[in-house]
Amino acid sequence: MKRILFVDDEPRVLEGLQNLLRKHRRKWEMVFAIGGEAALEHLRTEPFDVIVSDMRMPDIDGAHLLQYVKNHHSHMVRIILSGHMEMKTTLQAVPVAHQFLSKPCDAQELENVVERACNVQTLLNDDQ
Repeated sequence: MKRILFVDDEPRVLEGLQNLLRKHRRKWEMVFAIGGEAALEHLRTEPFDVIVSDMRMPDIDGAHLLQYVKNHHSHMVRIILSGHMEMKTTLQAVPVAHQFLSKPCDAQELENVVERACNVQTLLNDDQ
């Protein structure tokens, strides 16, 4: 079962994602972290295959969080899900994210991107 970490500083956004993706709970183990600090705690103690993070968060923003993931958990697929599409924000995400999705994101698009990320992650970690 693939493990996916969703990170946002807004609890309502995380609740929405949890409700939206509930039907996948038999194939994905999903963890929802409120903010970058909570995400780091999970990352230090649990393995994950995919991370989906908001970009703008207080203290530890999405770019810094994904840089940590890139440096310490390079096997993870890194996805930004953000409502901010400013050029500066986008450029910060380019070196650390595999994919950038814009909020609000179509449910089917999010599901497809996470599913593809899980498939890519499986292929990358296959020794054959």
